[in-house]
Amino acid sequence: MNEPLRPMSVGQLMDRTFSLYRNNFILFVGIAALGPAAYLVFQLLTIGSAALPGVAPRHTGAAFASLGIGMLVGIFVMLAGMAISQAATVKAVAAVHLGRTITIGGAYKALRGRIGRVLAVFALVILLVGVAVMVVVMLAGIIGGVAFVGGARAGTGGAILGGLVAIVAVAVGATLAITIYVRYSLAIQACVVEDLGPVASLKRSAVLSKGARSRVLTIYFVFFVLSLIVSVLLGGTAGGLGALLHKPIIALIMVYLASFISGSLTGPLATIGISLLYYDERVRKEAFDLQLMMSSLDAPTPSIAAPLQA
Repeated sequence: MNEPLRPMSVGQLMDRTFSLYRNNFILFVGIAALGPAAYLVFQLLTIGSAALPGVAPRHTGAAFASLGIGMLVGIFVMLAGMAISQAATVKAVAAVHLGRTITIGGAYKALRGRIGRVLAVFALVILLVGVAVMVVVMLAGIIGGVAFVGGARAGTGGAILGGLVAIVAVAVGATLAITIYVRYSLAIQACVVEDLGPVASLKRSAVLSKGARSRVLTIYFVFFVLSLIVSVLLGGTAGGLGALLHKPIIALIMVYLASFISGSLTGPLATIGISLLYYDERVRKEAFDLQLMMSSLDAPTPSIAAPLQA
């Protein structure tokens, strides 16, 4: 049965998220597995290269460099997979929210022509967050270093004060990063549903998330905690079982597999919740109706909102 589009509270959004996830478990887990699976492949390749016998000591530096490059590439591939799987999840949420049938392949197929923009949106958000953190951390290091050196000359109390200044600066950086991420948390949804470009998607997210950022933060926090709990439980169990085998490589593989399972299981939840919130904000701000949502499954919908604001 089609679910009527109406404003929902955070609790109702959570309930609807779990309902969609539970009733379409294979669909959402299958879509979300792309990012963790890509990273798992790189992790397994890393184990294989590190375990090769007969590596001469003089090649140790090259081996470590290769290992680092492989891990870096793996992280980038994982992030790209996460971005694409999030976009596919947005399509799947729209379909199942209306009681329509969609497959894992169908959700990815619906992204045809949009993948480049999705990756660009994701990269811009990560870049903005990263730059903000880098600037604040650098300032924290400079301020903290100056305060520490100057305070050390004045005594122990001054040195402690310098350390506290650095800690406060880092906390400010973390807050800034979270604020930026929340501000642009609806950008991928805007890109996929409204067929917007990268910059326009970020501006659209800023408009839609205005007044709802506490709800966005709540959804992310709840599912982050849930993801952390599942990850610790599965990772701890895998690590314990691996230790009993007394084979370090097998134990590491088991931990990596546990991480893959955890990411696949919990990864869709936040995206489902944020996608529902995206539609909820359009209902609240634009009287977004069922007909428009149905058309958004197959074609971009025109924006009804006021002109985009930064």
